[in-house]
Amino acid sequence: MSFRKSIVTVTGIMGVAVLLRYTIVPDEDKILRSLSPELRAEHERNKHKRREQHDAIMAQIIEDSKSDKPIWEKVKWLDPGAFVFVCVWEKIRRADSIFV
Repeated sequence: MSFRKSIVTVTGIMGVAVLLRYTIVPDEDKILRSLSPELRAEHERNKHKRREQHDAIMAQIIEDSKSDKPIWEKVKWLDPGAFVFVCVWEKIRRADSIFV
């Protein structure tokens, strides 16, 4: 396969992917307009609470990243399932196997 043919094929595949993404996936405004008025009002009421939770988590992550301690000693604010995931991920990252 020639280089030109490869470039045209890759460009075509990427173009189709972008086109499908913009035609199929709705944006947030379109989703909110399709909701019932009750759900839309509930979404607006909870928006501030979700933003505060996100900001608190981000502040904690930034604070934890400044420390030299291992991640499993710093993530007391995560739920147990996430804590286990982080610990396993750190072990995999540091070794070839989780059984080391």
